[in-house]
Amino acid sequence: MKSARNLTLAAALAAAAVAPAWAQSTTFQNGSFSSGATGWTLYGDAQVRTTGSRVAVLSTASVDNEDDFPLEAGFNNNSGNPAVDFFEVPDLAGVPVGLLDVGGFAYEGSAIRQDFTALAGDILDIRFDWAFLSTETTQPDYGFIAINNTVVSFVDITSQVLNSRFLGTFGDFNNVEWDWVSTQYSYAAQSSGAVSLVIGVIDINDGLNTSELRLDNIAVTAVPEPETIAMLLA
Repeated sequence: MKSARNLTLAAALAAAAVAPAWAQSTTFQNGSFSSGATGWTLYGDAQVRTTGSRVAVLSTASVDNEDDFPLEAGFNNNSGNPAVDFFEVPDLAGVPVGLLDVGGFAYEGSAIRQDFTALAGDILDIRFDWAFLSTETTQPDYGFIAINNTVVSFVDITSQVLNSRFLGTFGDFNNVEWDWVSTQYSYAAQSSGAVSLVIGVIDINDGLNTSELRLDNIAVTAVPEPETIAMLLA
């Protein structure tokens, strides 16, 4: 089941308008993950499922530590790669760790990234579906979106939209029920060139307990600046 939410961002990010019919496609690709991870770079415990629904699954799980004791080390890890440890790496998918200290100290995390091009003045309409699960109860682990390093947390363990629940452990993908939430943002391109889109999950203050973010149907559309629209109409 999907529920819709429009999240408003100050400054660079604002509530997005529906793109008009003349909106131009960007070079963004494979937002439904129909071709696996094609077009995406994965960081930490990030995986695109190859069976069943092809969705991206990101978690804060390690492989060597008992994050969810008494479960064994790595039980809730999906990819075989540990979440990125910020004591060893100063960024996540190119986003500086200091920008990820939302609600506490960013300890570790995982993310996916895709770079695409835009023209100065374009309004980028960014939409995606997500589900968030966590065994955390006290630290505000969260999911975030970063556009050219403008970071916004769109869900954490205190969010009222968390309808997903565990039937056992989410180390078994089929042993969890979850609801998709649809989210929409817009971003004004200040200059022509590459734009980075990073979506990820962050473990706050400690490496205990696992949080997981699932993503699907990521789409980016560029609305041309008024001068470009005028030329298109002419």
